[in-house]
Order: sequence, then structure tokens, then C-alpha cells
Amino acid sequence: MPRKYNIEVSPAPPRFPPVGKFVIERSAADCINCGRCVLTCIHSVHARLDEDLRRMAEPEDYRCKGCFRCVQECPKEALTIRSSDEYLRLGDSYWTPEIISKNWYQAETGKVPVSGAGYLGPFSGEGFDSMWTDMSEIVRPTRDGIHGREYINTSVDIGRKVPVIKFDAQGRIVSPLPPTLSVPLPILFDTLPFGGYGNVYEAVARAASFLGTLMIVDPDAWFNKEYEANAVPVLTQSALEDSVTACKMAELDYGSTVLGAVEELRNANPETIVSVRVPFGDTAAEIAEELTCAGVEVVHLYADCNGKQIDPPGPGEPRLLKDMILEVHRQLVARKIRDEVTLIASGGIAIAEHVAKSILCGADLVAIDLPLLIALECRYCKNCHSSGLKCPVSLKDVDPRYGAQRIINLVGAWRNQLLEVLGAMGLREVRRLRGELGRAIFFEEIQRETFDTIFAKEVSYNVKAGN
Repeated sequence: MPRKYNIEVSPAPPRFPPVGKFVIERSAADCINCGRCVLTCIHSVHARLDEDLRRMAEPEDYRCKGCFRCVQECPKEALTIRSSDEYLRLGDSYWTPEIISKNWYQAETGKVPVSGAGYLGPFSGEGFDSMWTDMSEIVRPTRDGIHGREYINTSVDIGRKVPVIKFDAQGRIVSPLPPTLSVPLPILFDTLPFGGYGNVYEAVARAASFLGTLMIVDPDAWFNKEYEANAVPVLTQSALEDSVTACKMAELDYGSTVLGAVEELRNANPETIVSVRVPFGDTAAEIAEELTCAGVEVVHLYADCNGKQIDPPGPGEPRLLKDMILEVHRQLVARKIRDEVTLIASGGIAIAEHVAKSILCGADLVAIDLPLLIALECRYCKNCHSSGLKCPVSLKDVDPRYGAQRIINLVGAWRNQLLEVLGAMGLREVRRLRGELGRAIFFEEIQRETFDTIFAKEVSYNVKAGN
């Protein structure tokens, strides 16, 4: 029996105090150092000073969940809690403070965040927020992938699949088989949007090597032969003859001459799987079909950091990652060529549920970028985009071993959440999730098919009634 894949996580405390949602203030005049707050808080916000156990240490605000239990239990009313202004300024409208702090928590602990009050939403909105997943088998306790009661396979094959395999009279395969590559989880590491320091790249490479996944990297920015087995270099035409073509997989940017470059790369190394990076836009489905028909094994469709199409043609709202994956998948299914190509989706994959939802929409696997930096405590303040401003968490000083452990923890927590989704759906392998649209509910469809009909009747009734 093959070894069951499992990600061993290990606590990796932050180097800098993370920005918490709440600020706790302890009144030195009122506190009697009784330590009752230590006993009542289950999140280890309060503790005594190591150097003087008679006195209380300053609260670790970032651990606070806002339950107010310490405030209620304090006999002298010495504690107060308020919202943190710095927390509200984290990220932007897509990379919200909640998303950033959840990823920090997972990178530190490797654990799935527990809200304590069920799923709090959102239940509608843009992109993946308008999509719900079917959890019809959530009451079946034996299908528990996290605790190993039933193994759920998260491995994915990358490469072209042949539609038919032929055998000779002795039962030997005579069909030419294209090269394929298996990764143990449907998450790759994409090129970094910023923060491209050597130590950061090494941390990402170490994590990719430990997890058995792949790291897509621009060789002009960083490349280390020690991690060649897990590297996917993004090659330019001038780099095709370089030694990096010895990698198991390589990527090329889409352009008018890309098919010639694909052929050249195959001739240089027939065992290398070739992926073509295609920006998500209005013509992505047609390009994906063209590349698939031309024999390209992998198409990597990428959106921007916020999961929106690249360079929208007009002033209207740009299209979103969820809708663009759906369109490409459906077009390839309609042409009966979907199984001949592997689809990678990236851009705006911000939290664990985006992995499952991307695959549900039709991607085979996803590539993540910004979450890798957030795992290294990045606050997405964009200071590094502006010259002269200092990184508040000093990314260039991250120890690669420590950074790798934070990334491993994050991916371990994300995989456990994927296992929860698969288990709740009654699926035993992630490959069965691809394009299973019957297991998803889309807010737009519910609104169009149900509520629009009701409201249309009300409007018609009011018109007839002269209201």
C-alpha cells in the first residue's frame, strides 16, 4: 500500500507581535495581580511576568478573540477591550484584515481556525463569496480525512492524458504515453508578486521540497539547483537552451510564437512537461482551447492579486476568477477535450476555501502567491512598493528554515480544510471534485431562477393593480 500523505506541522511563533483585532488595556492603578484573567482566558492572552511572577505581563493582544470573559471576571474591573485601528487598516478590500490574520494564525499553528459559532459568512458577494458548497454528508463521522479514519487522497496528476490506451497481443502498452507528474496536493507555489529576497525564495523552495509540491519561479530572479526537483522555471525564449530545461516542468508565457517555443523545449527535453501561462481575460477560453488542440499539456490561467481579469478592455467591472474558471472549463467540456489538459488557476487565492471552490469550478489545481508572503508575517502594507519605506516585519531577514516551517503550517491547515470539504461531500479524492458543479450552489443562479421570478410576479401584480 502506498504511503499515506500527511503534513507534519510544528508551532512557529511570530517574530513580530501580529496586529490583533482588539487592544486590551490593563489599568496599573486598579490591577491587584490576582491572576484571575490568566485562569479564565483559554487563548493565553494573559500571563505573569517571567522575571517577577508576582506581577502581570502586558496582554498579548493579537491572541484575543473578543469574548470579554477576562473583563467580566476581573474583580477590580482593571481590564478594557477596544477595537484596534491598526487592524482595520490592514490589507485592502479584497485582502481583508480577517483574511490576513487567519493566514497568520494558520502559519503559526498549522491548525484550522475555529470560530466557535459556526460559519459566519459571507453568504453572498463577489466571486467566491457568491458560491456555496454542498455538505450533504457532513453527518457521516467515518469519512474523516483529518484524523485518518478514512484516507482521502489529495494528489493530482499534471500533464496530458491520452483518451485511449492500446495494448499489443502480450498485453504491453503500445500507445505513446506523454510525461505526467503527480503532486500530493492541489496547491503549487506561484511567482512572488513582491518581496523577492533570496532568503524568502529559499524559504518557499524548502517548503515546496518538504511538501512535495512545485514552485514556479522566474530564474532571472532566483534559481538554485539544490531545489531543481521542485522548481518550475518560467522561461523566456533566450533561456530555452539553459540548463534549467532539465526541470520536470517548465512554463512559457503565452504569445504569438509560444507553440514554436513549446516544440523547441520538448525537443530539448522530451520528459519536461510544458505549461503555458495565459492571462485571464475575455479570450482566455479560446486560447485554452487553441493550446489544448495544439497538444499543450498544461495551461496556467492567472488573474491579478485580487482575482480579477488582467487588463480589462473597457471601463466596466473586470471579470472575476470564479467566473473565468467556469467559462474555460465549460468550453473545454463542450469541445470534448477537457481531459486532455491540466488547468492551473492562480491570482486571488486568498484562503483555504478558495482552493476547493476553484477546483469545483473546473481547475485541476491552484497556485498561490501572496499567502506565501503573509505566512512570513507580511502585512500587505505595500511599503516595499514605495521607495524609502521600511518593511515592518523585515522580510529580508527571515530565516529560510523558520520561513519554510510557517509556509508548511499554512499549507497543512489549508489541506485539512480541503479534507473537511471533501469528507463532508462524501468524496475520497480531490480529482473527483473537479468541475462537480452539481455540488455547488451559485447565488446568481438562485437569484435568477427563484427570487427574480417572485419579484417579477410582484411587479406584474402591482402594475395591474395600478400601484
